[in-house]
Amino acid sequence: MNINVSEEDSKYMYDFVQSIIDEIGPRMSCSSKEAEAAEFIKNELEKSCDEVSVERFACHPKAFLGWIKLDMFMIVISILLYFLSQIFTEQFWLLLIAIISFLFVLLPFLIMWEEFFNYREFIDSLFRKKTSQNVIGKFKSEGELKKIIIFSSHMDTAVEFKLMKLLGWRFIPIAFGVIFLMLMWLVLSFLNLAFILIGFISLKAIFLNIMIWALIIGSPFIILLFFFVPLGEKGNVVPGATDNLSSCSVIQGLGRYLKNNRDIIPPNIEIRLISFGCEEVGLRGSYRYVEVHHNELKRNETLVVNMDGLEKPDYIYIVEFEPTTRTWHSKEVIQKLSRAAEIVNIEAKRIGSGKLEKALGRLTGGSDAAAFSKADIKAEFINAADWKNRSSYYHQSGDTIDKIEKGTLESILKICIAFLTNESKSHD
Repeated sequence: MNINVSEEDSKYMYDFVQSIIDEIGPRMSCSSKEAEAAEFIKNELEKSCDEVSVERFACHPKAFLGWIKLDMFMIVISILLYFLSQIFTEQFWLLLIAIISFLFVLLPFLIMWEEFFNYREFIDSLFRKKTSQNVIGKFKSEGELKKIIIFSSHMDTAVEFKLMKLLGWRFIPIAFGVIFLMLMWLVLSFLNLAFILIGFISLKAIFLNIMIWALIIGSPFIILLFFFVPLGEKGNVVPGATDNLSSCSVIQGLGRYLKNNRDIIPPNIEIRLISFGCEEVGLRGSYRYVEVHHNELKRNETLVVNMDGLEKPDYIYIVEFEPTTRTWHSKEVIQKLSRAAEIVNIEAKRIGSGKLEKALGRLTGGSDAAAFSKADIKAEFINAADWKNRSSYYHQSGDTIDKIEKGTLESILKICIAFLTNESKSHD
């Protein structure tokens, strides 16, 4: 299939990225700059779409990474309480301190599991509530609405990952190391509590030497992870060209194309172009959108193509599985995207389901596609990045437009157009 992206549309997409960087800058979740970016995106979508709306929502943006500092603080308190218990001999005080110490290591596990590995708002109410927004552009269907196709991205930028800036991908072994230490101390703390409960007070110091060495070895890791991201506004320095203005620009490019080629929009199908807010703080924008529109999306068969991190045309990936949130994406959408890539002669590899990919991807986070897939709405996630070599700018101040190689945005746009063209043919 011969799908051409004009030089004008190509230039527009890269100019779009640079314009937001120059005129607005970093766009931390729920910030005034994120709101400015939403208005910018809205104004551009209005030039092509039939209808554009902004849906505002509330969330607690500091909670998603704020739990790390809280967890590290509680772990240290738990260990210190254990050392404090060594000066007591009475059963009551030993038991009381052991219970508190155990709870202070159990609770961090629960927080980490719910906030990061499930993306649930487990302790969010402890943090300040703020407002964000999603921007939705629509191409209305001809005739009765029977199907919705969503192409999505996100507009916000991450708080700078200071530890990654310092260590690159070497921060991952540190994170896994802290999790291992937490697990080890959870087991030891439980055994300590159990021994005291059954009256083996004489064994209360059985783990003392182990904990002294664990504290000596683990303290640098805990301190480093505590400062994983800076406090307050100090981390709002990420331009976010690749993550994720790259995808926002493809959304805009698709809108421009559809305006001039409405014949590829299948009858009875509505096209939605969405830029979510607050993706970087636990996919809050996409979760809110799914929550509000769930009945509508389920009533009308919905397909979602989410895009994030578009950098290199030779590293285009169709992600089948997201290890962090344990989310499998739609086989139907995966197949349709793979077919779309084939017919425009673009190589797009399927990744995510291999054992090594699952293991290494445990701490990489999730995409907005996960919010849909977890709600049983057919969704898929496209990425185009060389993950081995992006640690020097990922979620850092170096995420500038030069990291987007020429041809990347054009390739993804072609795949999206081919996807729609195939849908149109299937409805003929």
